[in-house]
Amino acid sequence: MKRIILSLLAAVLCLCVDAQEHTPENDHVLVTLNDGSVVEGYIQTYWVSGSMFKRMNTEFTMSAKPDGNDPVKYDADKVRSIDFVKKISSSGVYDHLESLPVANPSVLKPKRVRRQFVYKEGETESGTIYWWNGVDSQKMQLGKLNVSTIFGVRLAGDDTVVPFMSGSVISLNALRIRYKKTNPELVDYVDQRILKGGKRLWDNIAANPMLFLEICDEYMALKANKGN
Repeated sequence: MKRIILSLLAAVLCLCVDAQEHTPENDHVLVTLNDGSVVEGYIQTYWVSGSMFKRMNTEFTMSAKPDGNDPVKYDADKVRSIDFVKKISSSGVYDHLESLPVANPSVLKPKRVRRQFVYKEGETESGTIYWWNGVDSQKMQLGKLNVSTIFGVRLAGDDTVVPFMSGSVISLNALRIRYKKTNPELVDYVDQRILKGGKRLWDNIAANPMLFLEICDEYMALKANKGN
């Protein structure tokens, strides 16, 4: 698996998330369902394949045997995690996916979420950074159809991943909407740090998304010191 940024030439989206050749060995997975049971099989259609943008990262098909016969569809609402049997990275970043609620807020529906498959980038005491490949909604508004690597943060104590960067563009809109009532101080702190950091900080976060979590760590430390 590799992060990818692709330009779409048509409205029909059909992506391959595995940079390797698709063979039964590479597509061999263990799927853990919500009830804790594990199903073994071979991926036939990946979670980023599909004809509709809204279906990205929400479902996939898998066959019990390498021949690909009798594929069964699984969706993120019923799956806890996916683990590839063949490991392609020592860190496991590309070998393990989790099914988590991802914020998709609007002004009228600030708590709206959609469960989908995500990869973990890293974690600290203040939270965890996740990423996935998906349609860049900001570029869609400009009439461009692009797929970018999207990064989100799940703060400690929250079960929802909140997007903060698409490709190399940082956007705090989802963070503002999600926490405007429950944690406005955090939003203000992160907002000011991002603005004051300027292009240099933005470029650094684009190259190393974990820096975003360091800003959240700073806020948590300041908040803890004030409480003492």
